[in-house]
Order: sequence, then structure tokens, then C-alpha cells
Amino acid sequence: MIAWLKQYKLLAAGAAVLVMMLLAAAGAWEWQANSYGKQLAEQRTEWADQLRLTAEANATVIRKQQTDRLVLEARLATLDTTSTEKLTHAQDENDRLRREYSAADNERRRLRIEVRVARADATVSATTGAGSLGDAASVELSAAAGSAVWGIRGGMISDREKLVYLQEWARQVLRGE
Repeated sequence: MIAWLKQYKLLAAGAAVLVMMLLAAAGAWEWQANSYGKQLAEQRTEWADQLRLTAEANATVIRKQQTDRLVLEARLATLDTTSTEKLTHAQDENDRLRREYSAADNERRRLRIEVRVARADATVSATTGAGSLGDAASVELSAAAGSAVWGIRGGMISDREKLVYLQEWARQVLRGE
């Protein structure tokens, strides 16, 4: 019986060690799961904070871009209004001059242009290679050509004002970026 008791004690001690090992393993498992859970929770919190900061930064950039765009649109609207007024004024002035020209008597309706005409009798110098110009002369345009001058002048005024507008528009857009 003693031998059986010794075996029983040995078996009981082995079972106790096995139970202790199982309890230790379960405790370690629980502790480690708890530790990993805390780490994951911290990572989730950090990730959410980072996403929030990124979203706030993006929102700030978008608000600034929208404000800049509104300012640019206001400047371009002002430029558009001013340029349209200048063009209208210049075209009105050209139309006024055209009406005056049309209503004038024949003597005042003649358009004369002062020009310098190359002299046909001038010889070209072999050393300089340049021709000479004669004295200033006056050229008189026909009535049809004189009338066409106002159309040409109106086109030049319009083109010049449009060019000034487009150059300023480009400056405003480049400055607005």
C-alpha cells in the first residue's frame, strides 16, 4: 500500500503541476491578449487622430483655395467691367468721329496724310548702300478710302483694348495662383 500511496502522491503532484501549468498558461494568455488589446486600441486611437488631423489640414487648404478663387473671380469681374467700359468708350469716340467725318463738307472730309516719299532720281551710293528720302509730301485719300480709315481705326482700337484686357487677365490669373 505504501507503494501505491507513493504512486498516488506522485500522480497527485504531477496533476497539481499540470493544473498549475495550465493555470499559468491561461493567465499568460489572458495577460497577453489584454496587452495586445491595449496596443491595438492605442493604435486605433493614434490612427483616428492622424486621420482627423489630415482631414482638418485638407479642409484648411480647401477653404484657402476657395477664398483665393473668390478673390480672383472678383478681381477678374472688376477687370472685365473696366475693360468693357474702356472699349465701349473708345468705340463710341470712333463712331462720333466717323459721324463728324460723314457730316462734314467735301473740303473737310478729305483725309490727308503726311508721308516721306523716296526720290526716284536719287542714286544709291556704292559705299553706304542706302537710298535717300525726298521731302515730305501730302497724300490725299479718296472718299471711300477715307471712310475705310474709320473702320480700320475702330478695329485697331478694339484689338488694342482686347489685348490689354487679355494681358491683365493673364497677370491676374497668374498672380492668383
